[in-house]
Amino acid sequence: METLHIFIKSKRIGCRCPKCGTESRKLHATYERILQDTPIRCKQTFLHVNVYKYDCLNPECDCIVFMEELPFAKASQVRTDALNTLVLGVSMYLSNEGASKVLGLLGIRISNDTIQRLYDRIGFVDNPDVEEVGIDDVAIRKGQTYATAIYDLKDHHLIALLEGREGEALRNWLEHHKKIRLVARDRASAYAAAISAVLPDCVQVADRFHLLQNLLEHLKDIFKEELPAKIFIRDGKVLDQEPQKIPQEKKPDDAFLATLHYGNTPPRNPDGTEMAYDNKKHDFSSEQYRTQAKSRKKNSS
Repeated sequence: METLHIFIKSKRIGCRCPKCGTESRKLHATYERILQDTPIRCKQTFLHVNVYKYDCLNPECDCIVFMEELPFAKASQVRTDALNTLVLGVSMYLSNEGASKVLGLLGIRISNDTIQRLYDRIGFVDNPDVEEVGIDDVAIRKGQTYATAIYDLKDHHLIALLEGREGEALRNWLEHHKKIRLVARDRASAYAAAISAVLPDCVQVADRFHLLQNLLEHLKDIFKEELPAKIFIRDGKVLDQEPQKIPQEKKPDDAFLATLHYGNTPPRNPDGTEMAYDNKKHDFSSEQYRTQAKSRKKNSS
């Protein structure tokens, strides 16, 4: 696999301590970080970043030396944030092994175990003061295992992922989120019952997807009642009744047949003698053919 290497250097002349927040301009050392970045023209791309280490100027701080933070990669990361986002976006629709192979074609070297570790590091930050949420069921394993996803309607980020979709887990979650005043949900009756039981004054609305789905279902019912079972069209016009079938005899193309010339004469060699056909693959005197002949004769009798 072809690779691209890009060398960059930080221009910072100071940085704040991550523990005490004291700004320091005292350089301690430099070091190089190698990060895999999003591929360029399907070539594996690496960033060689020259960053700084600073001495903390606060004598009461436990941190003596701290490393400069990068805006595009967290500490101890070997991939940029943009690349991790791309990996998670592709693997959402594929298995880990399948995503690893597809990403390899795009110029990203990553194993299926690493993709799973990225998923394991995703955390959901719950907000007990949230007021508007969306609730929907998601398939962990389609047709077998389902979960309940709860997201903040303001910025649409996921704040909770509950087991099952029967409503009991949602009921327990709502007990600790009494400030909710608006819920956008799907048409599941279990969700509606849980919300009404815990938050009777909460406004429940259907999301746009399910509103459109309901509209399409009603339109289908209307079309089934208004449209006939069969529609006959001839020459671009809709007929009121089924047209009479006119049988047509299919005749051969005499003009095409007249152009063909064939005969029963055997093929001949270049010297004019008749070409004899010798089937070398069939030895009729072999034991196999004699056995088959005896079998045929026995079956016929």
